[in-house]
Amino acid sequence: MDLFKFALGPYEFFAAILGGVPLVLAIFLIYNPAISVQDFAGLIQTSVSLQVVIALAFVSYLLGGLAQGVTWKFFLALCNLFDRDLHYFPTEVLLDRGEWLQGLAQDVDPKTLDFESRLLLLLHDKVGMPKKMNHLYSRVCSYLKENNRPSLITADLYQATHIMYRNLSFGLVILSGVFLVNILRIGAASFEPVALFVGALAMSYIAFVRAVSFKRWHSREVLLGFYFAACDERSP
Repeated sequence: MDLFKFALGPYEFFAAILGGVPLVLAIFLIYNPAISVQDFAGLIQTSVSLQVVIALAFVSYLLGGLAQGVTWKFFLALCNLFDRDLHYFPTEVLLDRGEWLQGLAQDVDPKTLDFESRLLLLLHDKVGMPKKMNHLYSRVCSYLKENNRPSLITADLYQATHIMYRNLSFGLVILSGVFLVNILRIGAASFEPVALFVGALAMSYIAFVRAVSFKRWHSREVLLGFYFAACDERSP
């Protein structure tokens, strides 16, 4: 377990800080309106010191951690909006085949089944089949702690990166809203502030796409890591 904590801890800490940066910038720009890069750079030069940077990094870490519940709901809403599947295997493949599993002959040769069916049999045998995917992942991760720790470390690195991009996506949406509010407050709808607003929205969508990718990779690593560990455990 010490190896697991050492491998993940510093990266998870950095990912949480980076994910909270847009929220820190949004709060800063609410109290210090700036609608151009030049204005923003001037504000940074006059107000930033080493002590301020350390304090902002700590605040960014706190915001990145505290906002995870909100960013998760935001992420699910975007998945529904853009019709993105966040699981490597669709839910109907793993959870909606109970009748098929019950009707399967006990003496069937697993080698004659396709990969998804063999995976389903191993899941049912080793961890059971809950009703929700997050419960399934929790059980499989507990299994991996004892039987395939390298896959669990890799999966958790993917999960930490997913959370970072998810927080970035949410924070950039908030930041774009602050840009829009500042444009209305100052009344200067020139090209640069509008470009900052549109650019923040575009980067938010790009961060969302990356968050989906890393969530799917996390799902893939958990399930495939479980599959090969369970197959090795069955082998004589």
